[in-house]
Amino acid sequence: MKNIKLILVLIVSLSLTSCGFKNLSQRYVEPINLKNVIITGEKRISYVLRNNILLISDDASENKYDARIKLKKKNNSKIKDKTGKISRYSLSMTAELELTNLKDNKKKEKLFISTVDYSVASNHSETINNEKNAIKNAIEQLSEDIIIFIGFILKNK
Repeated sequence: MKNIKLILVLIVSLSLTSCGFKNLSQRYVEPINLKNVIITGEKRISYVLRNNILLISDDASENKYDARIKLKKKNNSKIKDKTGKISRYSLSMTAELELTNLKDNKKKEKLFISTVDYSVASNHSETINNEKNAIKNAIEQLSEDIIIFIGFILKNK
């Protein structure tokens, strides 16, 4: 009985690992060389976003691009209780990407929006931590969306 379970586990694990799944951000056809990535907005957020985007850059690539991103962060109250106190916030981050091909100066533009909610905690420090986690999640989502968009541009050249 143990042998049958072991064989079944091996078959299932082998079939799952060989399904051919690839992360969408790793599917772009050709490598890209991002010469300049200029991001305007809050410094801390811009720094993280810039580093995430530069992970796909390859200096040996012939596809040379410049990237300009305008980053905006907006905090809105989402839910208020009966007394008028805010119990939930909505954090919205927008990134306006302008990607310029350095060979022919063609520009591609796209607007990316990421919205994350976070709740107000009983302590102010917990609320600040909730906001920091929301900012981190929004940056990761924007980075992933921008990388996927760049990959699609390279595929559809």
